[in-house]
Amino acid sequence: MSTRAPMLTISHQYGSGGSQIARAIGDRLQWPVWDKEFVRKMAAEYQIAESDVDAKDERVASFMEKLVAVLGMGGFATAYSMLPPAGLDDDRLRHMTRTLIEEIADQGSAIIVGRGGNHILAKRPRTLHVFVRAPLEARMQRVIEWEKLTRPDAERRIAGMDRLRSDYMRTFYHADWGDPKHYHLVVDSSAWTDDATADLILGALERIPERPDPSGRRS
Repeated sequence: MSTRAPMLTISHQYGSGGSQIARAIGDRLQWPVWDKEFVRKMAAEYQIAESDVDAKDERVASFMEKLVAVLGMGGFATAYSMLPPAGLDDDRLRHMTRTLIEEIADQGSAIIVGRGGNHILAKRPRTLHVFVRAPLEARMQRVIEWEKLTRPDAERRIAGMDRLRSDYMRTFYHADWGDPKHYHLVVDSSAWTDDATADLILGALERIPERPDPSGRRS
């Protein structure tokens, strides 16, 4: 694996603006951003229908049962009515995800959004791992504005997406998704604009150590 080109992973709470911030950083640095593009790459390389990959993206096998239990049959759960596709189980998805993220890292600088990138590249030098968060009310306002949802629907969407991402990380990496120890930097995006948050992350990226802490700790 290449150890020379810097890399950035961004994990984020739904509605915190993490994807938009990743795009802003990618535009400034002229780095590729792997978010939904990752779904298309996986589908193409493994010859799997893009809709099937998307149905499992950052989810675990029992995601529908868990959503129904937490949220009821209506609201957010209806957006995820497709059951996980046959033949794309958790073990295969984890292997495919790791393989593709390592391939991307071999090719040079890039931004990986979610998908356990901070765990897959935990031992890679010159790789900054960031978690973007925001208070619930700030996230609600962003989701209502961007997705044109009612307040109850936005609340259900946020709760469902947070649960999916948390379960994904716990299932695949036995890790607490929001635990700061898994990141170098945790940023509250509600305290700044997206551009200012991008500035903070870029400043940290410029100072990323040449070698990861051998203990695996995050500072």
